[in-house]
Order: sequence, then structure tokens, then C-alpha cells
Amino acid sequence: MADNTAQANTPSRPSDVMQMWVNMMRFWAEVLKPYEPEGWKLKNTIVCENPSLWLRNFTPDLHNSRTPVLILAPNAGHHQNIAEPLIGKTLTVDSSRPVFLLEWKEPTTTSKNKSDSIDDIVTNIHACVDQIGGKVHLFCLCQGAWAGAIYGALYPYTLASYTNAAGPIDFEAGDGKIENGCRVLPMAFFEGLVAAGGGVQKGESQLMGFKGMNPYDRYVGDYVDLWEAVCKGDEKEIKKWHRFKEWYEQPVDIPGVWYLEAVDKLFKHNLLIKGELVILGQKVDLSKITCPVHLIAGDEDDVTLPEQVFAMAKVVTGPVTMKTLENAGHIGVFVKESSLKYWETDILKSLD
Repeated sequence: MADNTAQANTPSRPSDVMQMWVNMMRFWAEVLKPYEPEGWKLKNTIVCENPSLWLRNFTPDLHNSRTPVLILAPNAGHHQNIAEPLIGKTLTVDSSRPVFLLEWKEPTTTSKNKSDSIDDIVTNIHACVDQIGGKVHLFCLCQGAWAGAIYGALYPYTLASYTNAAGPIDFEAGDGKIENGCRVLPMAFFEGLVAAGGGVQKGESQLMGFKGMNPYDRYVGDYVDLWEAVCKGDEKEIKKWHRFKEWYEQPVDIPGVWYLEAVDKLFKHNLLIKGELVILGQKVDLSKITCPVHLIAGDEDDVTLPEQVFAMAKVVTGPVTMKTLENAGHIGVFVKESSLKYWETDILKSLD
């Protein structure tokens, strides 16, 4: 009689090895998936356009008498649709409130807006506010915060409220990576970047700079996160990973003139918080902002440190609320679900 003992004790191919191969194939399929072109998923209409911008309306009623929300999204080398989670939350909380976003057009080496200055930014914000009724709740995200603060100081009567989400106001507060880099590198370096871009600051240059701030996260950590999501079969996290990558890895160019002004006057010399910044022939005095001011920072934000946001409380004269959101990085302050819950309960429901 044949001895089947050895055959019976021989293990079959472990199922976890097969699952590993399945996971690896899925992982690489996700990594190599082509990016979808950037654009807007939320329905909107353009209500104003000029060579520098589109003013987008995300609510159907153009004749609503309620004070609208105007969003100044980040304009730092990526598509401004990063504001869509906040827009969606705003509409969910109050579908009758008008919601607008000022989208800056990407410049080319031959377009007029490649020479836009900070003066032009403020003038254009004012034109948009006029277009939608003359008074707004201004939501300023990331680098939109300093532009909104300058605008609010020069035109304080147009603000029903001002919200700064992860935007630097005191560029010397804390020990920020961007500010340290700007202080160490000479202006000739930044001027060379713009010259190489034909008068615009190339989005690719911005992207390399951002990746250089957190090389492990961008070159390793992001892919570890994807691998873990694949192994867990977490389709929601895989989808979220793609949304971030499609936004982050498709940079856009920005005007070279105001970029260099911002580096020199704000990041290098910190003129805004010092009250020494001159825009449209006027000194920018942040104490003229008398409306309610909301300051929001992330406890894990290493792009804009909380100190750089909260310093605004020392110079404005309106009532101020300050909030540090837990487990929130830079864009997490206005895209993360837990962060949007704070927006809902403490900001959106408090609007007049």
C-alpha cells in the first residue's frame, strides 16, 4: 500500500502568497493609471471674466439677496479645484447662500496676465466683490490668505467676515521651511526661475520645491499609503489617493511679477505684518479689518505653521476666533472630512 503520509503533509500554495501577487498587480495598475485632466466636478457658471480670472458661481440663483461667500483658493502652482470639498460643504449647510470662487487664469509666456502684480490681484478681487453685491464673506485658503488680508485692509467695508485657512500672515513666525528657504536663497535665484520660464513661474518648479520640503512623504510615503489601501481593499482610500495625485502632480504656472513681489516683500522682508507693505499707493494696515475674523491652522501643517496664521489676531481689530485642527496637514485644513465638520459647526452656521 502506498504511503500517502508525505503527500498529505505537503502544504499547498499559501493563499496569502497569491493574495500578495494580486495586491502587487493592483498596486502597479493604480500607480501607472493615467491622470485625468484637471477641472471642475461641481456644476458652476462663469459670471465674470477678464484676462486674469474667471469668477465662478456655484449656486443657481444670481439674484439672491443674502451675503455671498467668495473663496480665494490657493494660487501656488496647482489647480484651484482643491476648494471643491469646502464649496460642497458650504452648499450642503446652506444651499440658498450664493457661493463664488475667483479662479486665476494660468499665464503663458505671451499672455497679458503674466505681468500681473499684487496691485492687479487686489484690483481684481475688488472688481469681483463689486460684481456680486459689494459685500462678502471672504474665505481665504493657503496663499489666498495674504491676498485676502491685503484686500480686506484696503477695502474693509466690503467684508462681512474674513476666514484664513492655513495662510501665512507673519512670515517669520515659527521655523517654517518655505520661509527659511526664501531667506537663505538670494533674489537672483528666484528671478532666474522666472526668467527661465519666460516671465512666468513654472508649476514644475513649484512642484519640485514642495516635494523637496518633504521628500520621504512624496517619493515613498505616498506609495506606502497606496499599498496599505490596496492590501485592505479600501476603495475609498484608493480613490482619495488618486484625487490627491491628480491635483498634486499636474502643476500650473503662475505670473512671474507677483510671484517675485511675494517672495521679496512677504516671504523675505515680512512687510505685511510690519505694516510697511504698500499696495495701490497705500500702506496696508491690517488693523482696519474690523469684521469677524476666523483663523484656522492644522497641527500637522509644516507648510504654513499655526503661528504664521494666528499672528493675524494681534493686528486686526475685529472679533477673532482661532482654531487648531487636530491631525490636519496643510490642505487638510479645508479638505479633510473632520476639518470640514469644524467649518460647518463653527463658521458656516454662524454666517449672517
